[in-house]
Amino acid sequence: MIKARFLAVISSFLMLTGCGSYSEDSSAVTVQSENSSVMMQSDSSVSSVASDKQEVTTAEQHEENDADGMQIAVGDTQFRVSLESSDTVTALTEMLPLTLDMSELNGNEKYYYLDTSLPSSPEKVGHISEGDIMLYGDNCLVVFYESFDTSYSYTKIGHISDTSGLAYALGKDDVTVTFEMNGSQDTEYTVQDVRNLNDFLLTKPTEEDLRGKPYDLDNDGVWSVFDLCLLKRKILEQRNMTTEFDFENKTVLLNSGYEMPILGLGTWTQDDDTAENSVYEALKDGYRLIDTAQYYGNETGVGNGIQRAINDGIVTREKVFVTTKVMPSNYDRAYSSIDDSLERLGLDYIDLMLIHQSGSNDTEVYKALCQGVRDGKLRSIGISNYYTIDEYERVTSGGEIKPAVVQNENHPFYQNTEFQKDIAKYGTVVESWYPFGGRGHTQDLFGNETITDIAKAHGKTSAQIILRWHLQAGYVTIPGSQNPDHILENYSIFDFELTDAEMQRMAELHTGQRYENW
Repeated sequence: MIKARFLAVISSFLMLTGCGSYSEDSSAVTVQSENSSVMMQSDSSVSSVASDKQEVTTAEQHEENDADGMQIAVGDTQFRVSLESSDTVTALTEMLPLTLDMSELNGNEKYYYLDTSLPSSPEKVGHISEGDIMLYGDNCLVVFYESFDTSYSYTKIGHISDTSGLAYALGKDDVTVTFEMNGSQDTEYTVQDVRNLNDFLLTKPTEEDLRGKPYDLDNDGVWSVFDLCLLKRKILEQRNMTTEFDFENKTVLLNSGYEMPILGLGTWTQDDDTAENSVYEALKDGYRLIDTAQYYGNETGVGNGIQRAINDGIVTREKVFVTTKVMPSNYDRAYSSIDDSLERLGLDYIDLMLIHQSGSNDTEVYKALCQGVRDGKLRSIGISNYYTIDEYERVTSGGEIKPAVVQNENHPFYQNTEFQKDIAKYGTVVESWYPFGGRGHTQDLFGNETITDIAKAHGKTSAQIILRWHLQAGYVTIPGSQNPDHILENYSIFDFELTDAEMQRMAELHTGQRYENW
């Protein structure tokens, strides 16, 4: 079976390609990505832009395919693989890295049945050569270490260029083999690189000169969406795949490759005028995360507040992380509703879009969000009000992008740490709405003896202790307020830290009881 390596599990879900197909019933057409093609000179300078299909082609193509693509490792021995160009190979490489316990067969091959079916185009190959890597059926990965004639049909994946020592390394028994992409191993990438390549692929102005940037991670001579996927994965690898909060920068790195502020402003129950003022005040106080939803009816006000702050020089668009949500009842036009939100918000992309709550058509809505990522309209996607791993996996089963965020009810009386641990293996972060328990319940928490005792020790309010606990417990949180004093108070929690003993006392407040039933 695939070994439970954290890297392998998360990276297999970072790919932007391969999301379940999505179409809106009203138009009966599958939404396709519209990109453009950008040619590059050998000095990496951009010379022309043409519409149709997005890719960047270098003047000097690789002469040898064995410099591209994939390698396999058996113990300390590595073998480079020259890959075929096919949908099968694309689908397989999107799953990498994989570490597989491969079984022995017939003294000439090792095989492994993948959990996922791949696109296949089987043909009678007639002869197998030592070093061939093929797909039998649609999910059986085979590495051949002897040459022989065969009447079986396979889909070709690639060939090991130098087979010296291959048979010895694989041996005659079952063996563990790691499949991974070649690519830049030493370059340190940042989220800025993700923004650069993303903007470039969308033919938008880039913040930096991209000449000489090492973005061709799959070594195929082109910059593509797949390189963007590999780039995001590389950043996560370099940060050890953790979802730990960066308190210095007040952010967390999402599994989408983007950074999300860990404390934000919620706008539920606010109308457009109120939301505009609240958002403006929050951004002025230092907030960089703003949460809204189509259902709230205040996306226009939120967008106006952001634009006011931009016009006044308080922030730039790139520094503000905007979350909105779509209801599953909107399934028949979920993709179109992304454009509706963009128009109301006055933005050209949304940082995070969530399915607002569970519903009978939520898997179709998730496919639409997947498509929104592929088309550059959404940077990250997620779900809200899903409380079990079974529900999490059900709603995401139609797409291969796992949620970057799950936004749920969480507070000291309902901590749901088990679910938080369950989804951590996918690099998914939990975000708390109603961090104080929600309207009608805040005094239950504000007046709690444990919380007031800790607040007194730090010279802080109960609200500030609760919010600081959320962050130290690993929950992004979005307290809502329209009161400028409370907005500032809620953000003033980065100048102290709860002790381990205090965190334990807070953990003991858990009762397992939610206030809402959404």
